[in-house]
Amino acid sequence: MANNELSTEAKILDAADSIFLLFGYHGTTLHQIATKAGVNTAAIHYYFRSKENIYALVLKNNLSLLSEFLNTKEYWPNHEFKSSFFRAINKNINIAYNVWFIVNEIKVNNLQINELIKTDEEINGLINSIFNNSSNLKIMKRLITFQFTEIINQDLKNNLMHKCE
Repeated sequence: MANNELSTEAKILDAADSIFLLFGYHGTTLHQIATKAGVNTAAIHYYFRSKENIYALVLKNNLSLLSEFLNTKEYWPNHEFKSSFFRAINKNINIAYNVWFIVNEIKVNNLQINELIKTDEEINGLINSIFNNSSNLKIMKRLITFQFTEIINQDLKNNLMHKCE
């Protein structure tokens, strides 16, 4: 469905997901979300009441995606990570960025995450099922390593192209 065919609530959630994924909770403003969604901040307050509420929903959705992804791990031990594979997993979701977002938010936004773990049973269950499993942690480590490698390779490629100009 094209963005202009989505409901206002879905547009806001879609925009919030991409903005939070890029900038995390502390680097995201409601104005950024509203601008990307093509709405005003009053619409965000109407549908979600606060930045904290929309963040909790985005976090829960991303934890669910990661959990779903990790549940396919039967074939992980010999699987080669390739960027096209990750981009195809869940439509436009790049699972490596999803992992990076979650791990970074747990580190940087620890107080709020801890509060969500205490007050939201679904988030609590997702975090426990993901992070209390050593094979999941190994997969996430590989995903983060893969993402760093992709970033470094892209930077090297850009630097070489810049030097050749």
